[in-house]
Amino acid sequence: MSAGIFGFLLAVIINLFSPVYLYFVPSFLAAIIAIYAFRLEALRDGLVVAFMTYIFNDGILGTLSLAIYYFANEQYPAFPIDVWTMISPVISAISAVAAAYIGMLFAQSRRPAKELPPIVQSQVPPA
Repeated sequence: MSAGIFGFLLAVIINLFSPVYLYFVPSFLAAIIAIYAFRLEALRDGLVVAFMTYIFNDGILGTLSLAIYYFANEQYPAFPIDVWTMISPVISAISAVAAAYIGMLFAQSRRPAKELPPIVQSQVPPA
């Protein structure tokens, strides 16, 4: 759950600081980074994080853009329906699965954390 929220926040930050609309690329990169950072090695966990990142990012940014038009009391611009509009959700879902798989591969190739040496108990009897 926390990895999905981290991925969502990372995707929103990438979207806000990019000068052009990058479609699904920020969510793709954020999902991979979140899976790698949280060391998720199971594909099921990676899929959950990737889809959380994609759905939250698309939902929050879509809601924010509509809210800006609403509070500015402006009419929403005409929305042309073209081929990209029709295949964008399919490409987004496929790229989410790809991000989960790639992130899982990166997380599996990561070296395990170095373990601390065991604590040695003193041989002095308690007083």
